[in-house]
Amino acid sequence: MWEIIRSGGPIMVPLILCAVLSIGYIIERWWVLSKVPNEERARVELEELEHVLMTQGEEAAAQQALGGKGVLNYVFAALMKRYDKLMIEQREFRDTNERIIELASAGGAGELARFIMMQKELSDIKDELVYEVDEAGKTYLGKNLSILNTIGHIAPLLGLLGTITGMIIAFRSIAVAGTGDPKVVAGGISQALVTTATGLIIAIPTIVAYRYLAKKADASRDRLEVYGHAFANSLIMSGLGKQETAD
Repeated sequence: MWEIIRSGGPIMVPLILCAVLSIGYIIERWWVLSKVPNEERARVELEELEHVLMTQGEEAAAQQALGGKGVLNYVFAALMKRYDKLMIEQREFRDTNERIIELASAGGAGELARFIMMQKELSDIKDELVYEVDEAGKTYLGKNLSILNTIGHIAPLLGLLGTITGMIIAFRSIAVAGTGDPKVVAGGISQALVTTATGLIIAIPTIVAYRYLAKKADASRDRLEVYGHAFANSLIMSGLGKQETAD
């Protein structure tokens, strides 16, 4: 085996590195995706965090999500972080919104202007949180998949590079020693064949694994996003409750 690897020349170094990375990331992604909770477990995690949110507040819920493991806790934590930023942005524009409401009321809109403004704010917040659910799910479940995709595409190119360099070595040997002895070109041809085969051996299973894992990640995200949306609604309702209490 070592003789075969050595016969491939210096291009075998990045090819072996690609093989090691591919195996490592395939195992890592398979392990993560195998730990995605089923619907029953996901519902339990959602209800537990909603209970903490309603009884102990956002800070306690954030600590629980950050201390937990798995894709749902990651999504829940990302949602609360994004929600806090949205609330800061909303407070920054409160004076502007109040001025708009005053102008609309002066034009005869009355309380309808305030209602429309509140509806728009809630709609914008919900849209942002729905987007965050999708992005957080992609980030957690799709992590390192792009690396597998890259390895699957560059491994054959590295093999082709090895083929070209091997043929260059072979033709250079022919130019120096002639064609009388086949051993003269054996080294270059061996390098060309070994690197080509190695690149394909790495690329084919890597691409197959990438396609499978990417499809599994998308299916898991689609299945679990409803729980992220439900928690986003809980965050909004909790915020509305705080505003009513403050008023």
